[in-house]
Amino acid sequence: MRAGLIVVLVLLLVAVAAQFLAGDAGYVLVSFQGWAVEMTVPILIVLLALLLFVAGLLRRIRQAPRLVAERAAKASARRTGRRVARGLTALAAGRLARAERLLARSAERSQAPVLQYLAAARLAHGSGDAERRDHWFSLAEKAQPEARDAIALERAELHLGAGEQAAAMSHLAGILEREPRHLQALRLYIPLQLQREEWAEASRRLKALRKHGQTAAGDAALWTVKAYTGLLGDADDARRVQRLWGEIPRDLRSNEKLALAHARTLMRNDGHELAEQVLRRRLGAQWSSELAGAYGELELRDVPGAIRHAENWLAENPQDAALLLALGRLCRKAKLWGKARSYIETSLGLEESRGGWLELAEMLEELDDGEAAGEAYRKGLRLG
Repeated sequence: MRAGLIVVLVLLLVAVAAQFLAGDAGYVLVSFQGWAVEMTVPILIVLLALLLFVAGLLRRIRQAPRLVAERAAKASARRTGRRVARGLTALAAGRLARAERLLARSAERSQAPVLQYLAAARLAHGSGDAERRDHWFSLAEKAQPEARDAIALERAELHLGAGEQAAAMSHLAGILEREPRHLQALRLYIPLQLQREEWAEASRRLKALRKHGQTAAGDAALWTVKAYTGLLGDADDARRVQRLWGEIPRDLRSNEKLALAHARTLMRNDGHELAEQVLRRRLGAQWSSELAGAYGELELRDVPGAIRHAENWLAENPQDAALLLALGRLCRKAKLWGKARSYIETSLGLEESRGGWLELAEMLEELDDGEAAGEAYRKGLRLG
């Protein structure tokens, strides 16, 4: 339409020029390499106008395929957008099958079909059709191979939501094989490893997570504590225990659970003297009733020295039942029967515990007080 207007305007200009030049048409001579062309000015104007028109027409013809393709693409995008809109409307209305069908059809002509295929896969998964879900995921991977990790992450999250942990771990392991520091995959994979008690592998993945600066933040700190608590619990010699302790991030070594696991694993591996140092340093820095209770489990050469440390703590924590029980146990090992009985009974008066009653019962048996020992056993067993 625009070209037609230009032609009309050119013809009008020619008519005006012809009228203007009617009295004197003028004269134009063009000479080139022995050739000469003569014409009037109006004819020259008409020829120039025709030349411009033909040039414009040829340019339009040359651009025609691109213009047609652009218009077709725009029309296709509008149709795709309408299908996506209808699909989302159907989803909001609860018509899941129709929503899946519309979203999948919209992906066929979309410039970026992955999102529609993923939405269709989610809907198929929600309807319980695993085969159709995997079909849409496969089409998404073919449509955009570079989005493989994002698609695998989506698959893993769907499997996790369905309680299919093995399948989720398979997809997450694939992502981490390609990109070991993939943050979201790490945050999904590590808890699964901890559930399976894969302590060593989880701790290795946690090192990758620390490179993101997330060691002491939120879940990452809890996972680190759990992993190293498990590793310490599995350690079978004191040297390995100390080596593992050296691997734990410094900002987490003050954690009570880790300190307790450290000390108890040392005790289990005949490292009671080392465990005593660990507990004493930790209790000196920050008080913990649970660690104080563990202090009474030590088998030491210098029991009187341990009793002195514990009695110093008692001066600052006189109502701590766990510390009183620990002192009772230490005094029993030193055969200080009167002090042992007094500490244990005071502990039980503050807070009854199965361990306290059983400790008292065993001591009373050693003192040949069978009737009192039997009563203490019964009270301990009632506490489960």
